[in-house]
Amino acid sequence: MNMKPGSFLSLFGKLESLVARLPESLQAPILREITPIKTLFLLQRAPRIVLVGERAASKAELIDAIFGSEVMSSADEAMRDGQWHSFSRGGHGTLRVLDARSPVSATLAESALASEEPDLFIFLRRSETIGDDMPAELAHVSGLVAFAVRKSGATPRMLGLQMGGGSKAREELHAALHTQPQLEGRMIGTLALGDDTGEIDRLVQLLGVEFPPEAQLELARLSGNRALQRQIAQVLVKSVTAICGAIGTQPIPLADFPILTSLQATMVAGIMHISGREMSTRLAGEFIAALGANISLGLALREGARAALKFIPLWGNAVSGAVAAAGTYGVGRAATAYFIDGVSMRDARGYFRSRKNRAALPPKNASRSDAENAEV
Repeated sequence: MNMKPGSFLSLFGKLESLVARLPESLQAPILREITPIKTLFLLQRAPRIVLVGERAASKAELIDAIFGSEVMSSADEAMRDGQWHSFSRGGHGTLRVLDARSPVSATLAESALASEEPDLFIFLRRSETIGDDMPAELAHVSGLVAFAVRKSGATPRMLGLQMGGGSKAREELHAALHTQPQLEGRMIGTLALGDDTGEIDRLVQLLGVEFPPEAQLELARLSGNRALQRQIAQVLVKSVTAICGAIGTQPIPLADFPILTSLQATMVAGIMHISGREMSTRLAGEFIAALGANISLGLALREGARAALKFIPLWGNAVSGAVAAAGTYGVGRAATAYFIDGVSMRDARGYFRSRKNRAALPPKNASRSDAENAEV
C-alpha cells in the first residue's frame, strides 16, 4: 500500500496520544523527537527560487542541473511573464521558479513575490566581464529583495551564479554583488557552474543548507543528491531510534511491540520517500523481512534480554531499550544504504546485523550499583 506524507504522520499522531500515558520523564524526550519528523513531512513543500541578473544566462541550464536531467523545453526557456512556474520530473519532486529578469517589470515581479514568499534569489551571469548593464541589474534585484522583506518579513538570501567564464569571471561577479548594501548582508557566496559534476553537487548541497527545513526534503527528492538525501534520512533515523529506545524501556512485556514495528516500517517508508520513491508500507515490510528483522527475531532479542537480566531489573529495562534502539538504528542504516546509497541487499543485511548487535548486552562488569548510577 502506498502512503502519503499525511498518512505517514498519522502514526505519529497516535504516538502522541500514547505518549500522554507514559511516565512524565519520557514524554518530553519523545515529543522532542517527533518535531523534526513533522517539520520534514507534514510541512513539506516545493522550494521557491527567484532568478535575477542577466537574461542571456540560461535558466534551463540551471534547472536541469538541479534536477540532474532535462526538465525544461525551449518554450519554457523563452517564458518571460514574471509568474511562478512549477518544474518537476516524474513524480520525484517539484521546484517553483520565478524568472524576474528584465524585461520583466518590477511591478509584475513584485505581484508574484506578494503571492509566494521566496526561499532564495539567484543572480545569474553569463558574460565573462562586467558590462554597462550591471548597475541596472543590481538596482532591479535590490528593489525586489527590499520589497520581499517589506511584504512578508522574509529574509531571502542571495546566491551569485556565474554560468561559464571561469574563476576570474566568478570573482568579478562576487565583487559586483558586494557593492550593493541591500545585497551584501544577504550573500551566501558566488559559484561557477559548468559541466563539472562536482560543481553541480556543491550547488545542490548549498541550496539544501539555505532552504528552510520544509523545502529541503523536496529538494533532496527532485535532485537525487545522495549526500543531501543521506543527511535528511539521518534526521529521521535518529528521531525514530530515540523514540523506539524510550518506548522499549517500558517494563510491560510485548505491549510496546506493535508500535515499535510500526515505527520501524514507517521509518523505512520515509527513507524510500526521501530517495525519490513513493512511500509504501508493503514494500517497507518486505524490506525489513528481507533483512532478517522479522517479528520472532525482535521478540527473541528484546524479551530474551529482559529474561536474562531479570535479576538486575534496572539493567533489564535499560538493555531492552538499548536493543530496541539498536535494532531500529540497524534497520534505518540498512534502509539508507539500500535505497539511497544503492548497495545490494546482501550488504544492507550486513549493515543491519553489525548495528543491531552493538547494544545487545550491558558492560561485562555491570552490577546493580552500576545500573542505579546509570539511572540517576
